Formats: sequence, structure tokens, C-alpha cells
Amino acid sequence: MATILRHQRLAFLDIDGKYELFGNGVTDWTVAGNAKTAEKQYVHQQNAAGGINGYAPTMAITAEAFSDDPVMEYILDIARTWDIGAKAHTNIVVVDTWEGTETARKAVKQPVVISIDNPGSGPSGEALAVTATLTYDGDAVIGSFNMSTKTFTVDGGAEA
Repeated sequence: MATILRHQRLAFLDIDGKYELFGNGVTDWTVAGNAKTAEKQYVHQQNAAGGINGYAPTMAITAEAFSDDPVMEYILDIARTWDIGAKAHTNIVVVDTWEGTETARKAVKQPVVISIDNPGSGPSGEALAVTATLTYDGDAVIGSFNMSTKTFTVDGGAEA
């Protein structure tokens, strides 16, 4: 049994049909499941019964702005224009590099909507700080990711 290290789970952002690595400048990403719960308590019961109806996951990104990095440029472009349209709607692929082979790592493709929390600001003399939230938009697709060609394949064989 080996400890899985943070750098072994990677995320790739779909930029105009090409997957680019979340890397340079990204110092943290934290996923919150945001479980949606339901409670029912009937008149004959002392305590309510609970359950989960679903999730509304988000991924919070903390980054330092980097020039010449496609992911950072994409996020900064959304921040510049406060885009809420097509550019803000894309996909991410989260890849578990410790599972599978170089050409077929376990992965999940997720539609997301990018909202900007901090468009690039901070104290003088420091890197330009950028924070964003990727709100998961619908259901994930399970598949595999080819690290060499940066392609996602749905379980069952269809490239997506």
C-alpha cells in the first residue's frame, strides 16, 4: 500500500476542444461535494429520517497568474470580460495517474461552469492572485485518459 500524493491526481481543462493541464500557477484546488439532503418526519415519529438526493459539487481554484499558460490565460480571459456565456461553460477531466496505463488512466469528464471570485489582484510585489469556482454542471462521464495524446475515452470505447 502506497500513499497517493497530491500531484498524482491531475485536472485538464477543455479549451476549444483541446485538454490543457491545470498546473503552472495553481497552488490549490479543493472539491466540495455539497450534498443535497432531504429530511422527512412523519407525525408518528419522534425523529426525522434523512437521505441524500444528490450533490452539487464545486471545485475552488487558487492560483497565481502565469503568462503563456493556456489554462491561466483562459481563466484570466473569463475574468477580463466577466464572461457568463460559452467560454464559461466547458469541461474538465480529472485523471488518477496511479490507476491504469500511460494510454488509459482512470478519469472522469465533468461539464463545468467557471465563475471568477478574484479576477487578478493582491498586494504589491506579489504574484497576481486569481481565484475561481468551477461548478459541476450535470453528470460526470467515467472513462480513461491518454496522457500522451490528451484524449478522453468514455468507458466502452467512444472518444469524447
